[in-house]
Amino acid sequence: MRGPAVRLVLCLGLITSALAPSGDAAACGIEFMPAIDHRVMGVAQAEKALRDGQLAAAAGSVIRMFPEVRQISYDKDPLLNRAFRVLAVAAVRADGALHVSAEVPRELLGAWGGTSAEDRKANVDWSIRALRRLNEQRKNDPGLQTDLGEALARAPEHRGEALKLLGDLAEKDLIASPEAYAALARLRALSGDGAGHDAAASRCEVMAKNPAFCRTSRAGGPES
Repeated sequence: MRGPAVRLVLCLGLITSALAPSGDAAACGIEFMPAIDHRVMGVAQAEKALRDGQLAAAAGSVIRMFPEVRQISYDKDPLLNRAFRVLAVAAVRADGALHVSAEVPRELLGAWGGTSAEDRKANVDWSIRALRRLNEQRKNDPGLQTDLGEALARAPEHRGEALKLLGDLAEKDLIASPEAYAALARLRALSGDGAGHDAAASRCEVMAKNPAFCRTSRAGGPES
């Protein structure tokens, strides 16, 4: 077997080998396009949507890309962990009721819509678990600690932990989002700390694009 026949066999071997060097493949006149993971751009867009306050768009994007996200208990993939974080924070800020019915197919919606009190609680609880895992993987990250504190503040059984976590971060000026300062203001109002409420609300107003959500009444509800 000589000449063109030998070259043909060699080229077929390169095609079937996943480890074929690109230069060898090019010698056969074959060009391989690198695989593109569109989820990289998708997660980046979800993160931007979350920063812009577009909770449904952010959450819907993650659910479409990772439909089994609720069943995944642990992962070290940085991209998936970024997706975990986006979905968890979005669910918390939506108080467990994500209006994503227009964003995801019905078969993927599950409990994310938060149509019942049980579903809303389940979504907040999932968010807390996800953010705890991320905090365990990346110790002493003020941004992740901020997100966890905001999530804990949504669950009455975790308010004491949230107040301490966010209070410690505020003392060091490490709270990373206006939403977390608003959560701290609510917690302090509930505990009867009027001065603390006002301090946290003021810091929220400095950071927020729309400061209307920053202040709560001393009873813990929206200010009139």
